[in-house]
Amino acid sequence: MRGSETGKIVDVSQKGDSKMQTDSSNIWLAKDSEEARRHVNYYTSSKDVIMVERKRTTKLLFDLFRYHFDTATPLRILDIGCGDGEIAFQFKERFPENEFYLMDGSEDMLAKAKVKLKGDNIFLLQKTFENYILEESKPSKYNLIYSSNAIHHLDFLSKSQLYNKIYRELVFDGMFINIDLVLPPSQQCEELQFKMWVDWINETLTNSNLKSDVGKHNKLPEGYKSNAENQPSNLFDQLDILRKCGFRNVDCFFKYGIFAMFGGIK
Repeated sequence: MRGSETGKIVDVSQKGDSKMQTDSSNIWLAKDSEEARRHVNYYTSSKDVIMVERKRTTKLLFDLFRYHFDTATPLRILDIGCGDGEIAFQFKERFPENEFYLMDGSEDMLAKAKVKLKGDNIFLLQKTFENYILEESKPSKYNLIYSSNAIHHLDFLSKSQLYNKIYRELVFDGMFINIDLVLPPSQQCEELQFKMWVDWINETLTNSNLKSDVGKHNKLPEGYKSNAENQPSNLFDQLDILRKCGFRNVDCFFKYGIFAMFGGIK
């Protein structure tokens, strides 16, 4: 399903795309699934509490965008694995003159994004990462491609293919930013960083006058690790792949335990 160049929002309820690929092990992509809806509702209602420094990394994304592109407009911006569209919504509030393309494989998530974002410069694209990797590239289509807490669902080979695809679709001097969970280099590091994660969640709950919820998410790291959908890769390995794709100025802009923000310039 592709965004229309007429500037209208694509109806995500369209059915029958035989080319749409889904991973049966990925609950986020399950159709008409109560479990999928529970996942979506849990994430969308608690993301600022369970995703470490989500607000800070979102602000950093906007800062990097305005520092790099200055006042050049209009630009084409692609959010891959957009979820409920919250980051794109904030992006549009700050930089409304640009075009925003939101891609996700989940109908439930895109339905939420469709409610949240309106306008002729909004395009919703229902496709999985696998679909996006396999479809024909549109060279030099986007100025910025970013993702938040989504690409860790791909194995390392698929991440490499995705980064190559992103590189091809960016204009020269275009930017790619990935905010995601990464794999610690050892079990000891993982144990320490999981403790950091839980401590951050409980501090955030306390500081948000939600003390009654302290401890509610203590088993989240354990559940994250045991879930086969999650396939995080080492940060430095991913930085190396970006360089091999051709990206310049590859760097990690933020890291807190297993949560990292990294990318580069074409």
